Amino acid sequence: MIHRATTALLLRSLCIGFLTTLSYAQVSVLTQHNDTFRSGQNLQETQLHRSNVNVNQFGKLFTQPVDGQIYEQPLYVPNVSIPGRGTHNVVYVATMNDSVYAFDADNNTGANSTALWSVNFTNPAAGITAIPSANVQPLATDITGPIGIESTPVIDPSTGTLYVLARTLENGAYFQRLHALDITTGAEKFGGPAVINASVTTSSGTVKFDPMRQNQRCALGLANGRVYIVWASHNDYGKYYGWVIAYNATTLAQTAA
Repeated sequence: MIHRATTALLLRSLCIGFLTTLSYAQVSVLTQHNDTFRSGQNLQETQLHRSNVNVNQFGKLFTQPVDGQIYEQPLYVPNVSIPGRGTHNVVYVATMNDSVYAFDADNNTGANSTALWSVNFTNPAAGITAIPSANVQPLATDITGPIGIESTPVIDPSTGTLYVLARTLENGAYFQRLHALDITTGAEKFGGPAVINASVTTSSGTVKFDPMRQNQRCALGLANGRVYIVWASHNDYGKYYGWVIAYNATTLAQTAA
């Protein structure tokens, strides 16, 4: 489930790159493991069977370059109308360098040799980067390189929105933001992004959300018009808290923490 390739995305295992002779639209993969139960089931898949899943017909179709490690599960939406590029079956990929890409799922030839669109949430010239893993050592000994988008996004097909959590270091200050991106262009929606900020009063005092320490590894969830985000720790190190925070899916207003 963890993809660590730093230079290429292998387009497979999503019921997309499975038969070189089939290119029609497949069932959408909008969230991690296919559904809100995280079951991994795809009960609408009817094309795969033992006679065609073999070394001659099943396997990697092609690769595409990306700018960092991939920890999230790529998502898939068929028949997406991309302005100026036509209609495509699209794979959405996010990297630890705070980039999101939309790739054609069927081939990487001609106009599809590059991403249909891509966005990046850093600006090194302005002092904005993904978080170097060395900055959170010994918290993040399991991660090398930048820590940007670590979790799997979630897509709302009714509004054509991809929700993704990005972490940045900005001139010494740490931030985590919820982005709502148009799946056709990558443009920000709903006045986003929303900076993650929360505090909860407990019997021992007020606990404030720590954007440096809190590790957002769990896939984002979408239910009842809300985006749910969950945090834990890096390697159970130090004094950390588990957080669950909810945001309105169309206003990005925080609704619960």
